[in-house]
Amino acid sequence: MSNPYQTPPPDPYGGQAGQPYGAPPASGQQPGYGQQPPGYGGQPPYAPQPPYGQQPPPGYGVPYGRQPGYGGPVPYGPGVTTGEPNSLATASVALGFISVVVCFYGAVLAPVGLGLGIAGVNRARVTGTGRSTAIGGIVLSTLAILIGIAALVFFVVLDKKSSL
Repeated sequence: MSNPYQTPPPDPYGGQAGQPYGAPPASGQQPGYGQQPPGYGGQPPYAPQPPYGQQPPPGYGVPYGRQPGYGGPVPYGPGVTTGEPNSLATASVALGFISVVVCFYGAVLAPVGLGLGIAGVNRARVTGTGRSTAIGGIVLSTLAILIGIAALVFFVVLDKKSSL
């Protein structure tokens, strides 16, 4: 542990001891608040600000709103519409999800979800909304049908083995 009252050793990098981070040596007095420290020339001091609640002097540009010269909002390209929600696609996803969760018994609901998904894709061609939702419903319903077929095959094979 070092002695805090001891003079610091000389800086091995050539700087002055006691001046952290390459700060310039003090010339006797610190600059006041809002004034530029000496030795940092090149930038003029800031202009005084108007008191709170008063209008700024002329020359400050547009005080509020859009900056001049930037034009209006960019319009969306063709094909982007904000239509009504595709309820057939939403119903297809819901039935497909329920069909996957209840596995074997869901195979009864899955064809209905598959039909609603196909109808949702057809409606999405007209309205432009819900295509990905309808495709998700088709995938879930198809998965539920495949799970139902696999469960049916499994139970038939299990039943035949138990009867032997």
